[in-house]
Amino acid sequence: MSVHLKAFDTYIGKGAKMLSWDVGLNPDLNESKAKTSNITKRLIDRHSDAIEMLEGDVDGRLLVKSVNLNKKGTSKQNTVLEEIDFLEWVETDWENSAIMRCLGGSTFLFMVFGENKGGDVFFLGPVLWKLPQKEVEGLKSYWHTVTKILREGVRMWEASHGKKMITKNNLPGQAAHKMIHIRPKANNKNDVTLLPDGQTITKQGLWLNAKYVSGIVNPLFEARRDEINVLRDMESIDDGIEGATIDSLKRMLKEEAYTPETFVAACREVIPGFGIESISKRLVERVGYRISSPYILARKHLDSRSYIEQVILGVDYFKMEDTPVLSHPYASRMMAKMRDGWRIIEIEPGLFITERALVRAGITTKLLESFRELVFNEMEVGRFYTIERLTELLDYDPLGEYGFDEKVYEGVLRRPGKISHVKVGDTYLFIRGVSRDLPQALMNSLMGVSPHARLTDMCDELSDLHGRPFDREGLVILANRTSFYLAPDMDMVFVTKDAYLSYLYKV
Repeated sequence: MSVHLKAFDTYIGKGAKMLSWDVGLNPDLNESKAKTSNITKRLIDRHSDAIEMLEGDVDGRLLVKSVNLNKKGTSKQNTVLEEIDFLEWVETDWENSAIMRCLGGSTFLFMVFGENKGGDVFFLGPVLWKLPQKEVEGLKSYWHTVTKILREGVRMWEASHGKKMITKNNLPGQAAHKMIHIRPKANNKNDVTLLPDGQTITKQGLWLNAKYVSGIVNPLFEARRDEINVLRDMESIDDGIEGATIDSLKRMLKEEAYTPETFVAACREVIPGFGIESISKRLVERVGYRISSPYILARKHLDSRSYIEQVILGVDYFKMEDTPVLSHPYASRMMAKMRDGWRIIEIEPGLFITERALVRAGITTKLLESFRELVFNEMEVGRFYTIERLTELLDYDPLGEYGFDEKVYEGVLRRPGKISHVKVGDTYLFIRGVSRDLPQALMNSLMGVSPHARLTDMCDELSDLHGRPFDREGLVILANRTSFYLAPDMDMVFVTKDAYLSYLYKV
């Protein structure tokens, strides 16, 4: 197997900036926390043939993980294995458990990067590692402990953490085992998943302990420590552009923010051959901008986070626009966090009321959460509701005096948490709890025990049940997201394709 890893020999001892250039990344644009992961992905893609041969030789699946070591040779972070599905955890035996899948059934390819005394990061090489079977079996007691807690019900309580209050639980922490632990793997506290006892908990992941991983890869660092300590990574090169051209670029660049691609397009108006590789920290600063991954910002903006917050939260109502900056995945992640934190509420597709307007109206997070809690307590398990039905259930509506329409109420309830929703046409249907697959659950309820049903009949059933019209097209889209077999030309849905074929044969 070591012969397959020789494909990476040529990169050993190269700095992260030099490697970025080597794999087609502009180093000045690859300065985020994910820079070594970005390099690793490009290296793996470049040598896909060697990786395919390696996959054929290793035991189980191959998991590639980048590992970043500090100046002392210790891993800077824990290594995530996978997000945990707690419902699956308790329904699965040891042999098919997440621990066995991640550790017993996998071989790891660690792509190891180390930091020298000067703060430069270098590629130290690959390490192929498989957990010995004896240690795999040693994890069985840990699995039993977690399973027992999940079946008995996870205990959660509030505790102070500095100036903040955090939610703690009795799942085993990092100190409980030398190798693995369970810890949050979520955007924020509102990014939750369902527990077997019906509670919700912040999404959790299964992680390899940083100290344990350090023990595996540290020998590589020790072997190359002296070598990398006398090396320096490449510096940003001088752009070589004359002052007159810089002045022309300054007149051309008018936007507050650019993606690298739109920055290139703008610069080409002045410099025809300009490309991504032409962007440098020095050039960007010379034209009055700064690089803050993933954007290039006017110098007055501190960083990408504060810029996006200013654009979205600096107004009372924010209308989403299909621009390169706002359509970027970074902006999408920022908006998701704002929704989860009650900083924006979607009132129409792409239109949000922001915390500025909410604060001005005296609407607090506590008030919004109290409305959700009241609704949650009135909902029956397993039943779907429209927003009208839910508000009718309340004896007291804490938001009633503000005169909001149903779109605002829907926006409040659609925030991630212990109330879930599915959209059918233009209508949101809400259900108590966090479901693995709401489209499937809704179709199951409509199909009942019948092997087939007509779409028009299901539309009528939904309309009668919820007191508003449902169109056939919305149900077609819903059915296509499930395991049911849709025969639109027959206006029918079948439990399986075999049921469809059997129906045809009988007809």
